[in-house]
Amino acid sequence: MYVDSLLRSQFGKPSGLFGALFMGPILNLSNTRLVNAAVELLDPQAKDTVLDIGFGGGLSLLALAAKAPEAKIVGVDYSREMVETAARLVRDKKLDARVSVKWGDVAKLPFRAGTFHKVLTVNSLYYWPDLIGSLREVARVMKPGGRLAAGFRSEASLGPLTRDWEGFWLYEPRKFAGIMRKAGFEALRVEHRDQGQVLDTVVVVGRKPVARRQSSTV
Repeated sequence: MYVDSLLRSQFGKPSGLFGALFMGPILNLSNTRLVNAAVELLDPQAKDTVLDIGFGGGLSLLALAAKAPEAKIVGVDYSREMVETAARLVRDKKLDARVSVKWGDVAKLPFRAGTFHKVLTVNSLYYWPDLIGSLREVARVMKPGGRLAAGFRSEASLGPLTRDWEGFWLYEPRKFAGIMRKAGFEALRVEHRDQGQVLDTVVVVGRKPVARRQSSTV
């Protein structure tokens, strides 16, 4: 029971000595395939400004930097320990000129409206209490036509491993795409890989609509 409680809290918000020392490497190792798939489908370009929400150990920040070597990348995470861990990683890789990290809450992102071309989030959706509200907040900081790639494990995959976890919400791919539409996104693609494995790979890609110009009469 204690181990289950520890894992639930640490995966949601790594903290304390255990979080600072161990959770970064654990998250990076367990999320490699999912991060790579999500970055591939996000398809960041050279001149993009990209937001990474819930970067954990920082692997996704490195993957984004490698995919788009000239892009500006900003990461936010709810765990201050992960922010410190990722900041060290970014400095060690000499990427701090174009990759920055800060503490932040997806419910109220510390950015102006229309800041980002692309947004990535991997394995953080389970902990968003107000999913539609948070997705709308993500849309707020995106430019019209901007792309969101959300990577996660399906309910069928994680359900048996996280049974009775409170404050932990699971989704099936098509269901999440429907929620994304309710939040105002256009759902572009639903990718479900590694089905049947212990940990599958789901990436749902959405786009913030471009406002249509109203025609004027003379």
